[in-house]
Amino acid sequence: MGAFLDNHCSFLFLMDPYSSLNLETETSLLIMQELKDRGHAVFWAEANALYLRQEDPRASVQYVESAEPVRLGKKCDRSLNGFDSVLVRFDPPFDVNYLHCTYILDHLAPSVTQFNPVSALRNFNEKLLAMRWPEFTPPTVVAMDQELIRDFAKEHQTIVIKPLDDCSGRGIVKLSYEEILSDDQLLSRILVGQNGGPRYLAAQKYLPAVSKGDKRIFLVDGDIVGYVNRIPKKGEFLANIHQGARCEKTEVSDRENLILEKIRPFIIENGLFLLGVDFIDGFVTEINLTSPSAVRQINQHMGAKIQKKIVDSMLSKMSPSCCCRGTKAA
Repeated sequence: MGAFLDNHCSFLFLMDPYSSLNLETETSLLIMQELKDRGHAVFWAEANALYLRQEDPRASVQYVESAEPVRLGKKCDRSLNGFDSVLVRFDPPFDVNYLHCTYILDHLAPSVTQFNPVSALRNFNEKLLAMRWPEFTPPTVVAMDQELIRDFAKEHQTIVIKPLDDCSGRGIVKLSYEEILSDDQLLSRILVGQNGGPRYLAAQKYLPAVSKGDKRIFLVDGDIVGYVNRIPKKGEFLANIHQGARCEKTEVSDRENLILEKIRPFIIENGLFLLGVDFIDGFVTEINLTSPSAVRQINQHMGAKIQKKIVDSMLSKMSPSCCCRGTKAA
C-alpha cells in the first residue's frame, strides 16, 4: 500500500538497514507497529536513500506493510516535507555521514513534527550531555591529551574511557593507573581515531557499583514511562545488553527522581522527546537521545507495553492539521 490513509497521520522512520538491527533491543519496530495498529501510515527509509534537491529533502521510501515482522512495500521517491512526522532512528557512530544527514534534515518544513529534533541530535552528545549537571555525574574529563587523562587516572585510580561517537558499549575500556604506568603507549594507542590522528575521549571515574547494575530510565517528553536494571556478566564491567548484560526488574530511587526533575526543564525546552537516561549508583553516566532502546526489556520486566505511552504522547504533539485525535490506546 503506497497511499496515505485518510484522516490519519503519516510517519517516516529513518532507519539503519534491517539486517543491521539488533532485534533483541529494537524499539523503533515496536513504535511502528503500534502506529500501524491505530491506523496510521508508516514509511521506512535508510540513510543512503536520503538526498536534497534544491531546498527539498527527499528519499526513496517504502511503505511499512508490517513492522512485526517487517514487510516493506516497493520503493517510491517522495519529499520528506509530505510527511506529518519524521523520526531519525539511526544508531551511532555519529560520523561525518550522520552529520551531513542532519544538514539535509535541517530543510524539513516546520509543519513536520520531529521526534527527536535533528538539531538536538547534532547539538548534544550522549556521553557529554549529562556534564551540564556535574553535581549528578561521576568525575569526568574530555580530552585528547594523554597527560591530562593520565593525571585523571592517577587521581581516581581506575577509570573508564569512552569514545564520544559510538553506542552499545563499543570501544569502552576500563583502565587502572597501574596499567597506564606500565605501558607508555597504552593511552596513545587508545587515543588514535579512524583518521590516524588523536581523538577526543571521555574519561570517567570507574564506579564499582556497576556490578549491581546500570539502570535505564526511559523518558517520553520528560516523563518517566519505564525502567529496567542491566547487570554485567560475571567478571565484566559493561552493563550494555549488546555486551551480554542481563536485565532485571527495578524501581526509581528518590535521588533519581530528583535528578530527572532537575533536568526536565532542559529536556522540554530542547524538544528531547525520547530519552534513555542511564544511572549507576545514583549518578547519571549517559543520556541517550539518538535512538534510545531497551523498551522490549522494560516491557518484559514491568509487564507493560510502553510503546502505547510513547505513541499516545507522539500523537498529542502532532500538528492540528493531522487528524489523529481520538486514537489514544485503551
